[in-house]
This record gives sequence, structure tokens and C-alpha cells, in this order.
Amino acid sequence: MADSSYEFLIHFFENYLPFTPTPGQVDDFKKDLSLVSPYLMEASLVEVKNGALGKTLSQGKDWRPAIFQVYNRKVAEHAQLFPVFHSFETAFRSTVAVALEEYYQIPQWWDIIYKRLRAAGDARTITQINGKKIATDASHSIGEIIFAIDGQRFQRCLVSGFSNGFQFLECCELSHVARLIEDHWFLFAPKFTRKKNKLSLVHFKAKFKVVREARNDVYHRKSVARMTGVVSHAEDLLDYLGFSLNFVCSKVADSVPQELRFAIKIRADHRIWQV
Repeated sequence: MADSSYEFLIHFFENYLPFTPTPGQVDDFKKDLSLVSPYLMEASLVEVKNGALGKTLSQGKDWRPAIFQVYNRKVAEHAQLFPVFHSFETAFRSTVAVALEEYYQIPQWWDIIYKRLRAAGDARTITQINGKKIATDASHSIGEIIFAIDGQRFQRCLVSGFSNGFQFLECCELSHVARLIEDHWFLFAPKFTRKKNKLSLVHFKAKFKVVREARNDVYHRKSVARMTGVVSHAEDLLDYLGFSLNFVCSKVADSVPQELRFAIKIRADHRIWQV
């Protein structure tokens, strides 16, 4: 049975390479695929083929360094987006943690739902938390988030150890963060008002989804299209929270981190390439 790298190679060769690779080139591509992201590799190959560079390359000998030149640029773009996603995630996780604790006036606002689930009850039967009304959809969402964190049989036993919303939100997926906001939109809507303009829930969900999906693609080493739009949506949503993405990212860029140190010298068997 053909392995997955072979399947990727066939896909690459049939759809993107404008020449028939030699056995040596096939071997090179296959070895490369064992060490890189096939999704970024595919996107890089497509970009080389469709760009001006692809029209000038000879029958294969220059393709590998050209592809990796684009591949490395995409990795650099991913690294460039890290402060954006870090800022976005941190700000929204903290905002939700603080807002829900302030609203329910209790640090462990999820606890009554957690206990109901542990007693084999239905989260939807919780209609009040510490005297504050909660919609059944919101109770259900919190219940599903608890299951996502702990497992359906509570085998991970994480939630019982949380003492505040920061700990709870830290273990949420980014989609859960959005869901908590959507289910408590009456609470968060006032935050998304700029002068006389109010951001609708529909537009909030659309913008948040663009950033979340791009974040997931980057973290799973996939190519991200329309980077400008991703940054724009993140910047816009953070602006409503009083957070300047421009300011923070410029300060991160101005910082001088400790230089990485490598102890192993570059060797020919490290799958290196020359441009």
C-alpha cells in the first residue's frame, strides 16, 4: 500500500510540477516531506509554479531551493503573526474571565453546572448562578466546555481544581471563548461600541471566526491566505477592548530577545539546500 508521502508526491507531480522529475528528484522530495509540513510545502510549490520565478526555472534542478525559499518565507510570516494571536487570545480570555466573574459575583461561576453534570444532571436545568439569571443555551454551552476540558467521564479531573476564571478560560479552546461571549452577548455588547457605532453579534462572530481559523491554520502549520484581513479583524476587535495591536506589536518588534544558540554544526545530511 502506498504511504502518505507517496500520495502527496503524486499529488504534487500531477498537479503542480511542469516537468517529470527524475528518480533522484523524487527521492529528494520524499525525504523533504518527512521533515516539513506538507501543507506549507504544497502552498510554496503552488506559489513558485504560478509566479514569475516558476517560468524561469530549468527542468527541475532549481526547483527545490526555490520552493524552500518560499517555504521559509511562509514560516517567517507565521512567526510574524504570533504576537497578533498571542495578543488576541490573551486579551479575550482575560476579558471573558473578568466579565463573567463580575457578572455572577463568584470566582467559580461554572461550579454549579459542573456539580450538576457530576451528578448526571442536565446543564440546561441551571437557570441561575449565584442569583443571576442564565439562559439555558448558556448553561448548556458551559456544560459542553466542561466536558471538552475534563472529558465526558471527567477522567482528566481539571475543572475541579480551578479556583478562578483565568484558569478556566486558559483551558478553553478559542471557539469556547467566542461561544461564552455569544451566549452572554447582553453582557459583552456594550464593550463593542465605538462612538455611536455598535458591532452586531453577527459581525462579531464573523470577525472572530476569521482570526480563530487563521490562528488554527498557523498552529497546524498550514498556509494562511489574506494575512492583511486577519490582522485587520484582530486589530478591530481588540480596539473595542481598548487594546492597540499596532502599539503592542511594534513594541514586540523593538524588543531584543536573547539570541538562539545552536550547538550542532550544519551538515550535508541535514537536508540543507542552497539558494
